[in-house]
Amino acid sequence: MNRKKLLKLILLLITVLIIVAWVVSEREITKIFGGLTKEVTHEKFLSVAEPIFLENINVLVQDGTKFRPNQSVLIQDGLITRIDSLAKPTKDAKLVNGEGKFLIPGLIDSHVHLFKSPNDLLLYLANGVTEIREMDGRKEHLTWRREIDEGVRVGPEMYITSPRTGSYGKPQGWFLNWTQGLRSINDQEDAQKFIDEMAEKGYDAIKVYSDLNVEAYNAISRLAPNKGLDVVGHIPFTISDKAFLASNQKEVAHLEELMKRTLWDTDGYAGIRNQEEADRFLGLLDTRMKVLAPKLAEKDVVVTTTLWLMETFVAQKFDLDTILGKVELAYENPGISEWNENIPGLGWLPKVNRYQNRVDPDKTPEELEELRAFWKAYAEGCKVVLRNLKASGVKILAGTDANVPVAVPGFSLHDELISLQDAGMTPIEALRSATRIPGEWLGNNTGSIKEGAKANLVVLDKNPLEVISNTKSIHAVISNGRFYHRDLLDAMLDAVKKANDQSRTVPIDQYTGITN
Repeated sequence: MNRKKLLKLILLLITVLIIVAWVVSEREITKIFGGLTKEVTHEKFLSVAEPIFLENINVLVQDGTKFRPNQSVLIQDGLITRIDSLAKPTKDAKLVNGEGKFLIPGLIDSHVHLFKSPNDLLLYLANGVTEIREMDGRKEHLTWRREIDEGVRVGPEMYITSPRTGSYGKPQGWFLNWTQGLRSINDQEDAQKFIDEMAEKGYDAIKVYSDLNVEAYNAISRLAPNKGLDVVGHIPFTISDKAFLASNQKEVAHLEELMKRTLWDTDGYAGIRNQEEADRFLGLLDTRMKVLAPKLAEKDVVVTTTLWLMETFVAQKFDLDTILGKVELAYENPGISEWNENIPGLGWLPKVNRYQNRVDPDKTPEELEELRAFWKAYAEGCKVVLRNLKASGVKILAGTDANVPVAVPGFSLHDELISLQDAGMTPIEALRSATRIPGEWLGNNTGSIKEGAKANLVVLDKNPLEVISNTKSIHAVISNGRFYHRDLLDAMLDAVKKANDQSRTVPIDQYTGITN
């Protein structure tokens, strides 16, 4: 074989190897974001849209402060058309006996990540979550939303942000876009092109992320509203409180975003190694928030919570098996929970858990206690932020960061509401944060029970205003005017669990209360 033919053969072989490596990598990326997990045949859960008549039921009043007893509710064409004690059913209405039951608006999780896991849509509905805000949008999500709106897929209503935006050099930006869908925006020109693209595709907002530079942030803030897009998400590291308050950003995606600047000012990990240093940090944070929170209220900036997740960090780092046994792990997409130990990311289980792996096994007991002190202070700092926001009248949205370990889609919103109550919110306030307040912010005619509103509703066996954990006592869900009884909701959960089991490669039966 002459040299020319040999060179062609070598080039062909290299090309083939590159293509194979690319295909394998693409498949692995799809897998770890849940895209290769067996998909449930969702069509079998489609409910017929029909008039529904709920009789003799306790109905949550519009301000969420009490239940009005012995009410009848008529639902037609997906809307609540009448609420009173004298209403009568139409001849074709489905009759539902509401005696001893409690009717609340459908729950709204204001911070979720579907990734490539469509089975999650069933988990939300089965947990009474009739609306979600997807905070890292992808093209699949737009498709799923359209199918839900058309009535050919079961799932919650969806608000979808753009992919996350940061500022990176070309090689890093390309890699992050390929592996995580993150988009690199470095200047006004980049921002305008991206905003035009997102508006054309039908996204609802631009998601700003921590690594966005000042020029890109200011351009997004200025230009996105012109295209009808909200600006939501993190507060970039480059942006001061003053610059943030001058921006058009309408929402902060985590309580921790309002804590981080104080954390940096106290040297982060190095500044909180014991209770005395933790108390100093929390005092400084409280002082800062007493100034910042009223300004957020004045600008009508809303803040999403994700508090329960912050509270799990200590357990994930120091007692992972226990926390995995407490969450509904059987329903978590195994592609996401198992991940790939060779790829840093969102794994849940030992060896791949993104939070547990930050604990250096070579640390001394004293160093581990210092780390524990830091993360306890981190969670407590989020509560300090929450209490100041509440005191200043800032609108608070309950959100979970679902699919980030260990927040199981649907289930985690109930955990979040319990954490909010434990942190000082009343059951009334906690419930509002997942119903009326996000419903009004979204402007989607949801979140309250009133004539003319969308019929996104949950029938409960127990009163959530007595204790917020009663939101778990779901008897039925009404989504877009379709009725889903408990038996059907349980069938959804069972189908997701079976699909997960068929796709699972790492057994999970060693965790308390979880069986394969």
